Amino acid sequence: MLRTAFLGFLIGLLSLGTSAAGSPFFVSPDGDDQQPGTREQPFRTLERARDHVRALRAEGQLAEEAIQIVLREGRYFRSGTWELDARDAGTATAPLIVRAAEGETATLDGGRLLDPSVFRPVDDRAILTRLPEASRGRVLAADLGALGITEYGRFGPRGWGRPGIPPPLELFVDGRPQTVARWPNDGHVPLGRVRESGSVPRRGERDGRSAVFEYNTPRAERWATADELFISGILGVSWAHDTIRIADIDWEEGTFTTDGPSHYGVAQPGSPANVQTYYHAVNLLEEIEVPGEYYLDRGKGILYFLPPYPLDHSLLQVSLLAEPLIRVREASHVEFRSLVLENSRGSGILIDGGEGCRIAGCVLRNLGQQAIRIGGGRDHGVVSCEIYQLGAGAIQVRGGDRRALAPAGHFIRNCDIRRVGRWTGHYHALISAGGVGLEIAHNHLHRTEHQAIVFSGNEHLIEFNEIHRVLQDISDMGSIYIGRNPSFCGNVIRHNFFHHLVNPHQGGPGTQAIFFDDDTLYVAQVFGNVFYRTGSTGVIKFNGGGGASIANNIAIASPRLIQGGGEAHVERAIRFMHGADTDPAAFTARGFVPKITEEVDIRRDPYRSRYPYLYATYTEKFNYGTPAWNNYEAGPDELQHFVDPEHLDFSLRPDSPIREMVAEPVMDRVYGIQEGRVAFQPIPFAEIGLQQDAYRTELAPAPFRLLGPATDALAAEPDVTQLWWQPSPNADSYRLVVARDRELAEPVIDRSVESHFVTLEALEPGQTYFWQVWAEVRESRSNRGRTAAENGPRVLRTSGP
Repeated sequence: MLRTAFLGFLIGLLSLGTSAAGSPFFVSPDGDDQQPGTREQPFRTLERARDHVRALRAEGQLAEEAIQIVLREGRYFRSGTWELDARDAGTATAPLIVRAAEGETATLDGGRLLDPSVFRPVDDRAILTRLPEASRGRVLAADLGALGITEYGRFGPRGWGRPGIPPPLELFVDGRPQTVARWPNDGHVPLGRVRESGSVPRRGERDGRSAVFEYNTPRAERWATADELFISGILGVSWAHDTIRIADIDWEEGTFTTDGPSHYGVAQPGSPANVQTYYHAVNLLEEIEVPGEYYLDRGKGILYFLPPYPLDHSLLQVSLLAEPLIRVREASHVEFRSLVLENSRGSGILIDGGEGCRIAGCVLRNLGQQAIRIGGGRDHGVVSCEIYQLGAGAIQVRGGDRRALAPAGHFIRNCDIRRVGRWTGHYHALISAGGVGLEIAHNHLHRTEHQAIVFSGNEHLIEFNEIHRVLQDISDMGSIYIGRNPSFCGNVIRHNFFHHLVNPHQGGPGTQAIFFDDDTLYVAQVFGNVFYRTGSTGVIKFNGGGGASIANNIAIASPRLIQGGGEAHVERAIRFMHGADTDPAAFTARGFVPKITEEVDIRRDPYRSRYPYLYATYTEKFNYGTPAWNNYEAGPDELQHFVDPEHLDFSLRPDSPIREMVAEPVMDRVYGIQEGRVAFQPIPFAEIGLQQDAYRTELAPAPFRLLGPATDALAAEPDVTQLWWQPSPNADSYRLVVARDRELAEPVIDRSVESHFVTLEALEPGQTYFWQVWAEVRESRSNRGRTAAENGPRVLRTSGP
């Protein structure tokens, strides 16, 4: 499915690197660093290409034109970071461009490929005894040490309040991360009675007391011989996840003792605030029972794996590199185009300082930490990238001068970001932004346990994003989150589409689309957004404070649009601003006064003139609550106002009464109206989400191929026939059709499946079938559609008479 991008966005994108390029220098995995770097005689390493360009520049042999380092097809295995600095900088008219050759795939790989033959059936009797009975004879083992792979990393601890560490070595099969063996296989088990909550570092307790609680399941008896048992879950409060080692198991008492404290302590289920605390046990050889689960014995270097299907024709990878794949320090006008970065324990691309750098049309996946981090500098941009399956958050961007309110000009546009936080999920958002003057626009943000966007600072623009199915393992949180500083003002959140954001927890404070936390004031204009089936206690929440402009929004089949934000909430924020609250838990004790008078000074310009309403609130206790106008809350029986709700098109019909709304009088200083009359403004719904551009040429599920059975001649057992295919990275589900004719006009099986492999039963013996798979996206607007496997239909012959 193709869609035409709106003109302004496309023009802005095509401005990337439009200068004429000089003669490129080529690199190939089959090249030689003693060669001149031509297409016919390419270099072998990125370092050689970089150093060659540096030397030519130093000798004055390069003209004022763009310089290209072109990577030919193949994998560039990295054992260290590729470093660029000021010596490698280009200019606005002559950037340094690092790109894949046209029509080729160049991959920076931070790990190793494994030949499927290194996996052999487990025959060690001691290991077989530890495995679940149903898995014996099915689990394979690979001796990584014998392959020279000896650095495995640390499993934990990791989580809220802990230092960030790279995850351990991981296993990927056909581009999909496999699962460290755990119990239960899905979901969690409630904590049993807490005997000792342990220290609470969040409250300043530094004595390191461990927690003790009843493990609440007879299953724990299987784990007596476990080498490194960890538990992972919500242990203390509903908004903070933790993964911690179990130091001791008392079989008589039925308790776990943790290895040190959890940041918020360990709490009895249901307390406090009806929070349901829970855990799952992980890193257990004894729990390999679901296809795709694995366990690494770090002491012996043996990787145990229960494959989901035969591995003969699969791509098997293990991640090794714990450092970033690329780091750019104080270099301006460097562009990375159409590269793939994957299979690393560390991060993807780090940019510190400089200006005018671009990351465009790249794929960053299967990384242990962040995909991209931008710190400082000016006018850096991430455009039309695919970012998914990460261990932590996806993009972190910082820039601008908050004291002077000078914007950084960084932007993140037209990116599809999903499935992050595999190792450190909570408070590692899809996008984390801070500073002044950043733009987050036209992105598709979905499928993560925690936030879509967490931001801080001033005068950011968040617009035209589609956000759905985030907050999948959290409570007391919003998909867009900001808080704890009244000086955060001037932001705009407009024309975004939020949908299918539900609270996965029983009890607790719930989830929202937008959460203004802990006594912020006048944070943003929230204008022209559409919310569908979003939030549990409210759509937009003020946890203290208020004053943001909430206007022209439509909430459909959702709870109340605004939760909190009244004059009493604003009054509390005013008290905190002046340090007048004597409650020791108040945020004044954490620095509200220094935040508004020392870090920045809201009493003086530019804050005083830029945000006069904030100055009036501070000096005169001005308080008008939270202005809200021209908002419409539609019940689930009011879908007739919209063009095609079934397919997530919430454009207003021409006859919708919502178009006729008029608010008067409106007093909204954040929006800029004192006492005006304002008509409802139609929301440009068709422009929300991903757009077609020079890098994103199609808006549909990504291409993929059928894998097995491996050949048409391979006979399949009719009673248990297994089929498998490459995952399509952005598919929600797959449609599988098995038929007797090549045209698939007479299907015997036509079903929707979520996995990329399936076992069929009761096909007739001695028959010839044809099968095909389509990747489908039905849960979003951005890339809705269907893509057929490139090499189907395929022949399937069953054994028998």
